[in-house]
Amino acid sequence: MTTVHIVGAGISGLACAVRCVLAGRRVALYEASPQAGGRARSFHDEGLGCLIDNGNHMLLGSNTSTRGYLADIGAAGEVTEIQPASFPFHDLNTGERWILRPSGGVFATWLLFPGRRIPGTGVADYLEALRLARAGPRDAVGDCVDTAGVLYERLWQPLSRAVMNTDAGEASARLMWDVIRGTFLKSEAACRPLLFTSGLSPTLVAPALKVIGAHNTDIRFQARARGLRYQDGRVIAIYFSEGLLGLEIGDAVVLAVPPEVCAELWPAVKVPQEHRPIINVHYRLSEPARLPGGIPFLGLIGGTGQWLFTRGDILSVTISAGGALADSPNWEIANRLWAEISRALNRNMGRLPPWLVIKERRATIAQTPAQILRRPAQKTELANLFIAGDWTATGLPCTIEGSIRSGFTAAQLALAATTQGAEPG
Repeated sequence: MTTVHIVGAGISGLACAVRCVLAGRRVALYEASPQAGGRARSFHDEGLGCLIDNGNHMLLGSNTSTRGYLADIGAAGEVTEIQPASFPFHDLNTGERWILRPSGGVFATWLLFPGRRIPGTGVADYLEALRLARAGPRDAVGDCVDTAGVLYERLWQPLSRAVMNTDAGEASARLMWDVIRGTFLKSEAACRPLLFTSGLSPTLVAPALKVIGAHNTDIRFQARARGLRYQDGRVIAIYFSEGLLGLEIGDAVVLAVPPEVCAELWPAVKVPQEHRPIINVHYRLSEPARLPGGIPFLGLIGGTGQWLFTRGDILSVTISAGGALADSPNWEIANRLWAEISRALNRNMGRLPPWLVIKERRATIAQTPAQILRRPAQKTELANLFIAGDWTATGLPCTIEGSIRSGFTAAQLALAATTQGAEPG
């Protein structure tokens, strides 16, 4: 039987592996680190004494690939859906609070109701979104909208940082339009936030490993690939630190690794070269935390942190596009955000509780027009080599949804290649 060799056990690699084993194909999965999940995993932190996600993630109802993946691994019940779609915000400078309640639909009739719009905006202000639809491949969001208007600070900037981890002034306008078209202009259900009830690894990683393991998959951790050997337009071997692994006729290879690693293994590929960091700060409280309105997240305007999340007694703050703070001391970041939390919740939160700062310095590629143009397709010039990762040309931002979509696409290509290349039985 032919084998699909998958290098990398992040979310894209796991999604690819799951689809391949469910299709009846033999899979070998190789991961350089001691665990699976990549940038979307959980770990037990000794200081906080509990399970912590290495980053805060929110899905949307429109994330069909992620829903399909959760169904594949039997974890569809591990996400909490907020319905109807609601996005609460608090302006730390003015004290204003509001809840954005999109109803979807191409005509966006919800904008006719002042209570569902952002304070200080009128219906006409939202028409500038149509400029994004006409944007060219080199246009940024900031080139298409009014950067001095209320909508910029209260919608375009938070949305751009949340979904593209890039400031709106330099983020790809075309990619932003794709996000709007697939959510706000689609339906209320497409806009619904979905949160991980038990955490990233219990939902995305452990169930996938169980499915993969049930199909006798060869999973090797701390197995770092060093290069590829290819001949006559096909990969014929993979170099590992331990030695050379020769491939059988009809085997396929999927590189589900970060862009810089992919370029080392397959130098012919053009990859994005700039990244943006994300900083997450977790606080362990003495009792379960509650946010205004009972929704377990809150958007923050005018401060250092941009999103506040709660899960049980853990309160977490996310700073996307956090390059300005990446080199700041962790204690300084924790104290600054704790003061913002007190303002957001409008009460004295007391002394700083146990905290943990996680800096993901290469969290995503910089989703600027120039870097988006460097995203490669999943199919390469070698007949049995394919690429997966949220940084590839998925048509989506670098999110869990984009990662899973890339894994599904790579699986489809690898399954076709192994079928065509298999020797007659």
